[in-house]
Amino acid sequence: MELTERIAAVLAPALGATTADIVARHLCAKHGIAEGAMEPERVARLREEIRRGLVNFVGAEEASVLAARCFSEGS
Repeated sequence: MELTERIAAVLAPALGATTADIVARHLCAKHGIAEGAMEPERVARLREEIRRGLVNFVGAEEASVLAARCFSEGS
């Protein structure tokens, strides 16, 4: 599964499938993250931006969990 697809799948229950897909594609492009090897600094910035964006929708604790799940291979 591609990173954008994984992020969209994790975020879909909270944001809806279409919004999650748009968010995932936009943020990956914004942070210059493509498939393959990813620089840890870029990944950390993207994870933090996802977390902050989710706080208003699901609360701080769940936002942290979801942001971490976006980058776990088992998602």
